[in-house]
Amino acid sequence: MDPSEFQSRFAAGVGGPDLWALRKETALHTAEALRAVGQAMASRTDLPGDDGEAVRAMGALLQMAGELGLAASRMLSGDEHYAGAALLRQIVEIEYLTWTFKEGHKSVTAWLTSTHEERRKVFSPKQLRTNAKGRFLFRDYQEHCEQGGHPVPRGIPLLGGQEVGHAQVMLVDLLVHSWRTWDQVRIWLRKLAKTQQIGFPRAGVEIGQRLNEWGRRDPIYALMVELQPDPAAGR
Repeated sequence: MDPSEFQSRFAAGVGGPDLWALRKETALHTAEALRAVGQAMASRTDLPGDDGEAVRAMGALLQMAGELGLAASRMLSGDEHYAGAALLRQIVEIEYLTWTFKEGHKSVTAWLTSTHEERRKVFSPKQLRTNAKGRFLFRDYQEHCEQGGHPVPRGIPLLGGQEVGHAQVMLVDLLVHSWRTWDQVRIWLRKLAKTQQIGFPRAGVEIGQRLNEWGRRDPIYALMVELQPDPAAGR
């Protein structure tokens, strides 16, 4: 795809109020569903042993993603784009963690009981990217840090809610990172010995359905998939 075609499709893909409303609604519903499923998992005191502890720990992590997603969705859809970008970076880190647990590189209970020093050595974004062997690109994480993770000049254009197009792209990014996080948690759950005992509220079923529907309708998402397909996503 040549640069002029990309720019044309990108500009058209940002869309207007109808598409912005679709993204906001999808992001808010997805985040609320992640929080609801996380709460349900974290409250499963009926699951004994290591699996029970792991389910509760993963539930807490999913709740974090949900709460961050709710706030980021509202901010990116409003006029607090810089603050929304900062929360989006944290969701990227949760995606790294859930992928690491899904792949079995480390256990979620080790994360739950880790010390500050252990988290720096074992669960830092840099170490998780190293474990992933190219699955997560440094430049993607760097972009998130530059835009909202640290107080640097590149965050200035996001202040005051003026860059609506940029915020819409970040909203798409938020949905993609949330989608990957949910897929990884779902796959991780299927690997547990007690998986038959772990039910989800209806919200868990609806996450994938809602995201699939959004993905079919959002031209920015289609452009992202075309330019950089995710071999693990199966979409």
